[in-house]
Amino acid sequence: MRRFVKTALRKVLESMVLYKSHDFRITALDLVRRTTALRGEWSPLTLYADWRHHQIERLDLGFYRDHPDLGDIFHAYYGKIDRISLVVSFLQGTLCVEGDVAEFGVYKGHTAAAINRVLEQTNSDKQLYLFDSFAGMPEITHELDRAWDQGELAAPVEHVRGLFSGCPQVHIVPGFFSATLPDYPDLRFAFCHVDADLYTSIKECITYIIPRLSPGGIIVFDDYGFRDTPGAKAAIEECLATEVPNFVPLPTAQAIYIHRPGNGVDGLIRGDASIAIPGKGVDSQ
Repeated sequence: MRRFVKTALRKVLESMVLYKSHDFRITALDLVRRTTALRGEWSPLTLYADWRHHQIERLDLGFYRDHPDLGDIFHAYYGKIDRISLVVSFLQGTLCVEGDVAEFGVYKGHTAAAINRVLEQTNSDKQLYLFDSFAGMPEITHELDRAWDQGELAAPVEHVRGLFSGCPQVHIVPGFFSATLPDYPDLRFAFCHVDADLYTSIKECITYIIPRLSPGGIIVFDDYGFRDTPGAKAAIEECLATEVPNFVPLPTAQAIYIHRPGNGVDGLIRGDASIAIPGKGVDSQ
């Protein structure tokens, strides 16, 4: 009888699904006993949490905890620190590549602060360009971007200027991409972080960056794998997804592109540094 009750209870708890995503799920049973899905040594959650912790320690990202303006990253933007750790790691791999560094979509400056910190700690002479509308989303024109509203994710440029006061190597460029990028035709990049959310904005960034990206340079895209940014994923895949092995999706919802001479993308976007921007851009978290 006892065994029967135990088996029945197990089935009931297993049927109560608390979280499900494709091939992974957490049930009520996972909360009351040691199951591999939640607390086991090989659990995806265990492995990811350990990786996250080690990344914070290895890259000294604990500086956010005591930061007066950006300390909210650990509780208000859970998951952002994971992605910042990879941005920093790939940035470090391009410090010997010719060109400067840029971020497209700055929001409150969380990622930009870590990027600039690496450049300062390594005594790099690279300049950091921060492109952002600081007015939030533009008018939404693409059907895949309908989850967003015009003006969403706005952040005051004064806040970001305050973060980088006394940093002459940091250049803050407010305005939509379509208005500002043509003013910087001669830049050359070693590393770019693109956090622009929308199909049109991502296309503008790729069109602008690729002719200016040095061999060995890297683009990190923040919005490739999120369910609420299908437009960003579509734009990235249309331009770069066939560039195997130069294009790599990451488990953090990011994706990276490594520029190598002779990439097929050179035929898509000619290396004459011309800008063909179809519409207004957006800058956001």
